Amino acid sequence: MAKCVVIGGGFAGLASSAFLSKNNIPVLLLEASPKLGGRAYSFKHKRQKNFIDNGQHILMGCYSNTLELLELINARRNFFFQDKLNLTLRNHSAQEFSLNASRGFYPVNLLMAILKFDAFDYPDKLKIIKFFTGLIFDKNKKLTGMTVSQMLKERKQSDKIIKMLWEILTVGALNTDIHSASASLFNKVLKEVFFKGNFASKIIIPKSDLTNAYVIPAKKYIEEKGGEIIQPENVKEFITYNNKIVALKTGRRTINDFDCVISAIPFFALTKIKNNPLQITLDKSKIKYSPILSVHLWLKKNNFNKQFYGLIESPIHWLFNHGKFITLVTSNAKEFLQTPKEKIFNEFLDEISNFFPEFDKNEVFDYQVIIEKRATFIPTNEYEKERQKIRSQFSNLFLAGDWVNTGLPSTIESAVKSGKIAAGNAVNWIRKH
Repeated sequence: MAKCVVIGGGFAGLASSAFLSKNNIPVLLLEASPKLGGRAYSFKHKRQKNFIDNGQHILMGCYSNTLELLELINARRNFFFQDKLNLTLRNHSAQEFSLNASRGFYPVNLLMAILKFDAFDYPDKLKIIKFFTGLIFDKNKKLTGMTVSQMLKERKQSDKIIKMLWEILTVGALNTDIHSASASLFNKVLKEVFFKGNFASKIIIPKSDLTNAYVIPAKKYIEEKGGEIIQPENVKEFITYNNKIVALKTGRRTINDFDCVISAIPFFALTKIKNNPLQITLDKSKIKYSPILSVHLWLKKNNFNKQFYGLIESPIHWLFNHGKFITLVTSNAKEFLQTPKEKIFNEFLDEISNFFPEFDKNEVFDYQVIIEKRATFIPTNEYEKERQKIRSQFSNLFLAGDWVNTGLPSTIESAVKSGKIAAGNAVNWIRKH
């Protein structure tokens, strides 16, 4: 008998299952698609035979729950850790600017990194330092209802600083623009990244595709602990009695030999399950999604010498270097949803040529364009309020996913944190009953 059924095999579902397994709770994980990974999956490219990700995903040193999960499933070695914060930006004139923190005493090293950041003149550097200093004393209540744009204007950040720094950080962290994003949530993110010590601000990148980096190790760990993973199997209905889920109807059977259930699927997927707990508690119109666009380019010769670059005032936000191929990433990619993929490919080639004169279009011999339409929710102030209402109406159902009320934006860390919390609640429930 499975003590706990976990619905969904993305980061939240795998995290829930792994932390349950750590507590010796037998798990049955049901995934509706033929692949695990959710919105952080990879697949084998038909022509190049490489495994590529649906989109580039990065972690930060402040992702404590995610790093705990990677340690648990023996996958930490599959990720590259910066030895210090090092972010390289380029502009249309191919000028390169580095935000490079030394390994010295924290937080003096971050202060020195800003003072040496050549993208800004001295007055702007002082404004940035003043902004970061102000974060220490900020009360989130003061920011309630404000957008990031309003916060930046109130804090006297110049248009240049906003364009060359805050817009890049906002779209990277929240996958939306500064005019939509919640200032309160962005404030929390900045504190996590920059005020939790040197390790917190380090960027962490998978050494390989996500399937090999974390999905396979998670699956192996769960199964070695006695868990079972079934895919594809789609839950269609919750059968309830006395405020409790007593059975699950899937596309091919009824499951009733369990104690509790963790739903670790996206909001829009959960609302499709009959008798779901959100139908009376949440206003669906308040949840909107933001797409992420990834363009993978295979190169005959790779002239890029860094692992990744941020691009200033460009429709392309990031370039990641994988050796045989590079990945161009656009967050908040609404404007490209209706654009033909061939047109995106050609436009991006021209754009990259402006930023990197050393890039030769003729070196590109294959490409793949991927748009994840509902990559993340948009963290507006309206949604942050609505998020507080998320509740399970059933005593033995626990909700997980990056969209639940974790206090974090729609990130891998939010998904893993939610999974860990849901697993802890399920363990307590099982032990009491």
